[in-house]
Amino acid sequence: MKILLAPDSFKGTLTALQVCQIIRDELQETFTVDSHPLADGGEGTLLALAACLTSAQWIKHLVCGPLPSQPVEAAYLWLPESQVAVVEMAQASGLTLLTPSEQNPELTTTYGTGELITQALARHPQKVILALGGSATNDAGLGMLMALGWQCLDANSDAIPLGGQGLSRLQQIIPPSDFKLPPVELWSDVTNPLYGPQGAAYVYGPQKGADSAMVERLDLGLRNVAQILKQETGFEANFPGAGAAGGLGAGAVWGLQAQLKSGFQAIAELTGLEQKLQACDLVITGEGFLDVQSWQGKVVSGVWQLAQKYGKPLVILAGQSSFEHYPGVAQIISLVGPDISAEQACQSPASALKQRCQELKKSLVWT
Repeated sequence: MKILLAPDSFKGTLTALQVCQIIRDELQETFTVDSHPLADGGEGTLLALAACLTSAQWIKHLVCGPLPSQPVEAAYLWLPESQVAVVEMAQASGLTLLTPSEQNPELTTTYGTGELITQALARHPQKVILALGGSATNDAGLGMLMALGWQCLDANSDAIPLGGQGLSRLQQIIPPSDFKLPPVELWSDVTNPLYGPQGAAYVYGPQKGADSAMVERLDLGLRNVAQILKQETGFEANFPGAGAAGGLGAGAVWGLQAQLKSGFQAIAELTGLEQKLQACDLVITGEGFLDVQSWQGKVVSGVWQLAQKYGKPLVILAGQSSFEHYPGVAQIISLVGPDISAEQACQSPASALKQRCQELKKSLVWT
């Protein structure tokens, strides 16, 4: 039996590559196992791509972190065969770069993401891919644009402060005069608009350290940005996906003329997932928490659709699961169960996954 491993990361505990390695170690003595770690365009995208594309090169630079005074070493991925640069915004502006006490979306900025893009542009790429997700920010991508040469000015024609605190003060945006870009793609699975009850501030602000009063201020700031863009350029900023990465979706589509794409679909296409799936006998996918959102553009839903298309049996491994069964899924296996508590699974995820893989192996042998 040939088994294809195509999981997402178990967010906060195991990367997709680590998940593949653990499953592979348990199954490879009995089965032929092919690892294909995945992501949906958010945090972990570069790791997944680098694992599947052997020619990919890591390029590191020192840039501004989520806080303006915080330098971080961030990397982008260079694909030499296609001359494509893949920038993951979480590398420079991600929430995991901050301690809980540092999280404050009125202060955090995407400026470092803009610096990383600037470094990538120095290689004269044929295309730039910007992977959204895992952000610490809520600045509508203005920090990124400022790093790339845009002027974001207040009523006195002074530069607005970096971070979400500057959004309400924005009165004018002036693009750089000689700015040239190759095509830019945005990879994301987020469909939230820029502002409003389902917008960036209300839905994701609390996860980034915002209390209810700050959420309201951030949302008003995002509304102001949208109004300025509408007045100056006629651009409608409150589209589905604009709220990705704290509104970076809106800033990149407007300022970089970027095209939004499903992160999973783009990664699957670039790494040849469909061809590998056709050649296997069984597919194993997974993620940290399997719930209704898992079927809305996430890795699990994408792998499930391909397994359905080619009639391949599918096993889902999850840290925790809201489902015991799902149509077209042979088995759903949760790390958390009567013998493994949620606390144990979080503290020792590798051990818990190893135990469940041993149980899976026994069931597959008898199948």
